[in-house]
Amino acid sequence: MKRICVSAGLVALGAAAAHAQYAPGLTTLETSKPWSLSASIRGFYDDNYLTLPKTVPGTIPGTFVQGARDSYGVEVTPAIYYNHSVEDTLFSAGYVYDLHWFEDREGTTDQTHQVNAKMDHEFSERYKLTLNENFASSQDPQVLGTTVLATPLRVTGGNIRNTATADFMMQLTRLFDVHVGYANSVYAYQQNAGDEYPANSYASYSALLDRMDQTAAVDLRWKALPETTGVLGYQFENLAYTSPEYIIYPGSVLINGVLTAFPGYRANSRDSDTSFVYVGADEAFTPKLTGSIRAGGEYLDYYNDHTHSIAPYVDASLTYQYMPQSTAQFGLKQMHNATDVAGVVGTVPVLDEQSTAVYLSVSHRVTSRFTAAALAQAQYSTFNGGGPFYDGKEENFYILNVNFMYHFTPWLTGETGYAYSKLNTELGDRGYTRNMVYLGVRAIY
Repeated sequence: MKRICVSAGLVALGAAAAHAQYAPGLTTLETSKPWSLSASIRGFYDDNYLTLPKTVPGTIPGTFVQGARDSYGVEVTPAIYYNHSVEDTLFSAGYVYDLHWFEDREGTTDQTHQVNAKMDHEFSERYKLTLNENFASSQDPQVLGTTVLATPLRVTGGNIRNTATADFMMQLTRLFDVHVGYANSVYAYQQNAGDEYPANSYASYSALLDRMDQTAAVDLRWKALPETTGVLGYQFENLAYTSPEYIIYPGSVLINGVLTAFPGYRANSRDSDTSFVYVGADEAFTPKLTGSIRAGGEYLDYYNDHTHSIAPYVDASLTYQYMPQSTAQFGLKQMHNATDVAGVVGTVPVLDEQSTAVYLSVSHRVTSRFTAAALAQAQYSTFNGGGPFYDGKEENFYILNVNFMYHFTPWLTGETGYAYSKLNTELGDRGYTRNMVYLGVRAIY
């Protein structure tokens, strides 16, 4: 589930988008003309590119085989960007292609496609419309996810996420305005029932994560002070799982010593409607320090499972430009979100998870030619539902990225970096640690 409509989540989403390549935004050179091209090439070493534990269960019950695999490789990333503005309209778009070749897997590559588009249009000083479109096809969970990840695991195949948002601003008076927003996210995973081995032995990623997530929102904003804007808002979200497959297959279970048929659960057993009510503020503490917060509660109705729950909702960020071309940003988000964990035969399904995600992103211009950047993020999650084996169990995911860039010329940059990720889980069969180092160059035209 994603709160990306007219809320502080827009700030967090921008930070999360840096996960895949972890590079600063467009340079002055790239914005000096309507279009720009860039390309980078990196050599890397990845000690667990499959995001697996050291050992995994074998096809014969009770046996284990090697899970984590390491590899040297090459990454190639061309991109194109376009910006066009007229008196009252700004349009920007970009396409990034990313290819990973692994020496350990001859003839196989990981490929990512990302398309971003945005339009800002001012009908008048009182009315403004902003449209955003983001498409991603990848195996990387940090590309397919946003601030909070539904799965921390690499997923084989051409998996797709498409997110479109709209925000319409109406200025009612000098002090009050209203934002009306809509967000639509569609997820489609390539793996279907029967693709796993043994066939139909566990839920596919399509069954677990194919879904349409729609959110409508209304915010009333009050300019209480020149530096302070108060917010009162309501959002309604419908989350509908779109696969017809089972997330827990039918079977037989022992109940009071009697073998009893178990009907199983399909993907739509996790469908839900959610209402959010929140208050918040946008504050400019100084010209260099700004903050945003939305805090309230959410009521979730799992209408096919005939259950409901109430939980806190928080979405906050703080941004500090402590030096020219040097910025630090801290964010926190607490919410329910989808999960790739379903449960086992004989129990109710895992409906979702309650997650708290925190991140700190820093980009520091050391000299006119040298830039250092770092991103640290942690996601703390608790499963909701699934019976005694899953309900209340914890799963925590950690990310650390460090990047160093040296600008030889305005057109050519050298870079090196380190990426770390770790999954700790009480489920016991999918935790992992991953380290990657890389060295490369980036050219811009």
